[in-house]
Amino acid sequence: MVPDPNRRQVSFPKLLYPLYRDVEPKTTQQWLLGKQIQDGAEGLWRIHDSIYDLTDFVSSHPGGSQWIEFTKGTDITEAFETHHINNVVVEALLPKYFIKKAKTSRNSPFSFKEDGFYKTLRPKIAAKLKELPHDVRKKSDNVTDFLFACLLVGSPLCCWLWTKNLIYGAASTVILGFILCGLSICAHNYLHRSDSWRMYLLNFSGFSYSDFRISHALSHHMHTNTANDIELSLLEPFLQFLPRPDKPIWAQMGAFFYPVIFAFAGLGFLVKEFMGRLSNLNRKKFTWDGVIPFLLPLWMWYLSGVFLPWTLTVWLATIMISSFFLMLFGLTAGHHAHTNFFEGDIPRDEFLDWGIHQMDTIVERVEYMEDHFKSITRFGDHALHHLFPTLDHAELKYLYPTLLEHCEKFDTQLRVTTFYNALISHSKQLIRKWPNNFREN
Repeated sequence: MVPDPNRRQVSFPKLLYPLYRDVEPKTTQQWLLGKQIQDGAEGLWRIHDSIYDLTDFVSSHPGGSQWIEFTKGTDITEAFETHHINNVVVEALLPKYFIKKAKTSRNSPFSFKEDGFYKTLRPKIAAKLKELPHDVRKKSDNVTDFLFACLLVGSPLCCWLWTKNLIYGAASTVILGFILCGLSICAHNYLHRSDSWRMYLLNFSGFSYSDFRISHALSHHMHTNTANDIELSLLEPFLQFLPRPDKPIWAQMGAFFYPVIFAFAGLGFLVKEFMGRLSNLNRKKFTWDGVIPFLLPLWMWYLSGVFLPWTLTVWLATIMISSFFLMLFGLTAGHHAHTNFFEGDIPRDEFLDWGIHQMDTIVERVEYMEDHFKSITRFGDHALHHLFPTLDHAELKYLYPTLLEHCEKFDTQLRVTTFYNALISHSKQLIRKWPNNFREN
């Protein structure tokens, strides 16, 4: 498919449609290339309506060089505003790297007004963080390290149990897949932040932490449920979440066959990632973290002594089970409810506060809000995680009173649901063809 450079978004018709959104094969590098063409950053970095040259800042960026390297040539306004809770220091640094004013308007519907929802919430959260226990983040480290230890011990044990009893082997494989899922979601807690060895743990599941930083942190988090949310487009054509009057009946049936897609997603991304690195697709390079997924089956085979083909079979089954649960928890985390805003719906306004938009795209699962283990292993506390992605999950539960009070002031609300209702609502969204009207809310 040849992209149309003049195509417009449905919900925000003044804005350009992402250039390569519907062009196969869909990759994160392709998404970035489209933004480099459309964002008006002139080969540098754009924040609001100004162009900056951050080349000399790459090596000294506290969050790691990857964030700056990935985003060269794009508009990073949303990432800049939401990844720095205390913006005083970074805003003081910006003039040093200023080049000129941008020539074009931003290709984004989001604003960050000084008196708006998000920029008035941020200092309240920053003040509340100072009151938290200084070692609160260790809770997340302990859960992650425990699950990693369970994976290392349980994976060869699982292979060995298959040689003793089929029922024990099958049961242990399901448990191992659930452990791998929990560990992968824990790793997601770290990839949003400065570089950490724990972020690499995501790769054991078949996914790529570096790709996830683009598709999840830079795309999904910053442009949730809009045309620029690559996580929605990567699931197409199998699962079509966007409401479209011409959505075919077979796509609506995704409300029933989604478990199959969930189970094979991990393997699909693993193959796509490996082949993309080998072929240098969209300038994707092969780096050492690309071998991480294959370390697990080698570990299982070496310690268990089980026939290698059978070890690989158990490993692939574990990947599929992990993928199923990871997708299940991820796609019921809050964004895929049929009452949420999606590209194709009628937004509150043609330009809106980024924080208000996040509230329109989230229905929080209430069961996980006070349980840290469930929160960090099942994408819980999702509203605050989206509003402040660089915070640790262990910090989030302390911040809900501040958020709820702030919502009252701006006449909005944190919507909540249960896991089972979220699952049903997720299916309704796959069926939904007609737009929601948020201007009537």
